[in-house]
Amino acid sequence: MSSIRLRLAAAVLPFTLVLSACGGDGKDGSSAEATAPATASAPAQSAELAGVKVEGAGTEKASLVLPSSPFTTSGPGYRVVEEGTGKQIGGEDEVSAHYLLVNGKNGKQVDARLGKEAVGLSMADKSLQSAIQSAMVGQKVGSRLLVAIPAREAVGDQGNSQLGIAPADTLVYYFEVTDVKTPLTQATGTPVPPKPGLPTIEMGKTPQEPAKITIPKGATPPTKTVVQPLIEGKGPKVAAGQTVRVTYTGATWREPSKPFDYSGKSPEGHVEFAVGKGELIKGWDEGIPGHAVGSRLLVIVPPADGYGKQGREPDIKGDDTLVFVLDILDAR
Repeated sequence: MSSIRLRLAAAVLPFTLVLSACGGDGKDGSSAEATAPATASAPAQSAELAGVKVEGAGTEKASLVLPSSPFTTSGPGYRVVEEGTGKQIGGEDEVSAHYLLVNGKNGKQVDARLGKEAVGLSMADKSLQSAIQSAMVGQKVGSRLLVAIPAREAVGDQGNSQLGIAPADTLVYYFEVTDVKTPLTQATGTPVPPKPGLPTIEMGKTPQEPAKITIPKGATPPTKTVVQPLIEGKGPKVAAGQTVRVTYTGATWREPSKPFDYSGKSPEGHVEFAVGKGELIKGWDEGIPGHAVGSRLLVIVPPADGYGKQGREPDIKGDDTLVFVLDILDAR
């Protein structure tokens, strides 16, 4: 399956929140990848976190005071420091939160997003640590939470030497939930009649099915990238540097009936990536910013703005023009 990425991009989440994180140093100076056990247990309200104090809550100088050093827990657990009063978090929702991570071994801060800066957490993202996801779902905007995770469940048996985390350590997170929203599952907004001569699109019966792309008889592919809205969304416009969530189908002008890729193949049924950072083919990197969340776009990409003369064999030849239809479901 060909990818719309030019190369492997950085993880959307900070890797301290990702289930599979970088482990010990390899022989060549690169980081080895350590995968956490797939059977990580779900957290429960934990009395073991009762002694953890939060100082400076709601500020850029928030900190945790642990009741002992080293501080460990018997397993994953959470504690609601303060209950929120806003919208409740669902299993498919996007959460914005400030957070702080300390290592229970010595109480030292490992990572933080505090003050004005927040991190986006998808409750449906399988790379998010399961203990965090389980603790957050059902909470409300405004909630302040502590989450404890045995480090082995986050960084695997190798630990993470770069961050000073050993498998036997306990990681303690503090979260302040600032916002939550439910992403779209398909484009919604005002239909836009496409210009004559462009490919026509018939969407699948569900967002997981590929769209049917038909090239008008006798039509020739454009020499410059075309971005034609089919539906104009009513959400905020995507800005360069944001992470977007989309569903899409991609085919070549040469063989429009044979999609070389579509988002329904992924376990989530959608994909997320940063735009405007040089991590995508140019037709996407420059074509998506400026369009509103909720939009459906027909994007026609000549080789120069796609994979160039080298193509992406076996599906995409060096002279292939690419045809995509994509729905912008979210941007953050």
